[in-house]
Amino acid sequence: MSYPQQPYSQPNPAYGQPPAPRTNGLAVASLVLGLIGFISCGLTSILAVIFGHVAIGQIRRDGTDGRGMALAGVILGWVLSGAWILFWVLSWLGVVSSALYSAAITSGPAEPARTRLDLGRQPGGEQSSGAAAGGQAVVFEVSGADGATSIGTLTYSLGFDIKQESGVTLPYSKEVSAGEPVPLSLIAQNAGQQGTITCRIKVDGKVVREDKSEGPYGVCNVRADAP
Repeated sequence: MSYPQQPYSQPNPAYGQPPAPRTNGLAVASLVLGLIGFISCGLTSILAVIFGHVAIGQIRRDGTDGRGMALAGVILGWVLSGAWILFWVLSWLGVVSSALYSAAITSGPAEPARTRLDLGRQPGGEQSSGAAAGGQAVVFEVSGADGATSIGTLTYSLGFDIKQESGVTLPYSKEVSAGEPVPLSLIAQNAGQQGTITCRIKVDGKVVREDKSEGPYGVCNVRADAP
């Protein structure tokens, strides 16, 4: 007696296969927060770093998916956090330096626009023979044009006697008396971003040196060797 052959059944391909791993939620959140850090001034970047490290630890324990997203979130978080911190530090330094510069300009020495210094005196109050005979009348002058109204820093010297002033309002003139011919110099820097400044050294009423400087924060520099 023959028995009918049973049809061969194909195995179900889904039978016995493990389910696909789920994606870790913190990894997704880390990546999203890292991307938002571009426009959030770095506030979400710190959260991206924290969520990313926590997600990596969970993925190691439970085998969930999303390690790549967690790593990307951590990297973005650190990079953007550092960039935003650097930005705010530089901005703060810029504000402080601008405030200090403005204070230096507005708090210059309160003195007449034209003063006279007697540098022909010897230590002890006695006047040198050259100054007693009249000596040389030396005048340091700085003038401004086309919007130049003040000097940030000004340095003049008579021999080895060097003086410096800041926050000077233009026009500027300083007269000194020299007992004998000595090297002279005058350096001035425009405090503004426009205009022209002119530096002059006069000896006994005659201009012996002159220099002009144009543009933002321009510097004029004149020297006279023992006129």
